[in-house]
Amino acid sequence: MSENTLDEQVDRPLVQVSVFFDYICPFCYIGSVRLLRLNERFDLRVNWMPIEIHPDTPVEGQSLDALPYDTAQRQAMNHALAALAAEEGLTLPAQRRMANSHDALRLAEAAKRFGREAFYRLHHALFQAYFTEGRNLGDLEILRTVASTSGLPQSLPDEARNDPEITRHLAHYKALASQYTVSGVPTYAFGDQQLNGVQPLATLIATADRMAKGEG
Repeated sequence: MSENTLDEQVDRPLVQVSVFFDYICPFCYIGSVRLLRLNERFDLRVNWMPIEIHPDTPVEGQSLDALPYDTAQRQAMNHALAALAAEEGLTLPAQRRMANSHDALRLAEAAKRFGREAFYRLHHALFQAYFTEGRNLGDLEILRTVASTSGLPQSLPDEARNDPEITRHLAHYKALASQYTVSGVPTYAFGDQQLNGVQPLATLIATADRMAKGEG
């Protein structure tokens, strides 16, 4: 299996899942990598549904101190994050600032038009740019670079900003999140079963197996 795609293999059972996510959520990054591992067992078809978790963040970004967590909560979260990242072989440098993900999410939605592999190249590149390289996903120039290096048109971030179809899609995802009472990301919907937060691989496998057997 390619690192950045979900390749098709006919000998794996087909499983569909919808995922609410945001590129500035480290647990979504870990969850995305974990889904690649799940795809080794199943022909996984993911409906990625981007929603902004901090839409009021200024374009230039802001300090993580602006988030409503006290020191103990922040330390506990960082400890859990480090442990989860280590399970996936990821090293996540300490974040100092939070980006505005609005344009990055629009770019990802636009990338879907170029096919599954193109989307996944961009999808993982955006996570890596933010969490590994510390780049500001609210910066259009950075998004242009990520798009270009992912094999997509450099102009795609600009085109996505004013695309009414993308606006409708994102509004639809937001409405679905409200309908499903999504309180955080990542949130997975395997048929009628909803899983909140990053999940152990064993839980994902068991849930996908039930779906494949028509028990979901």
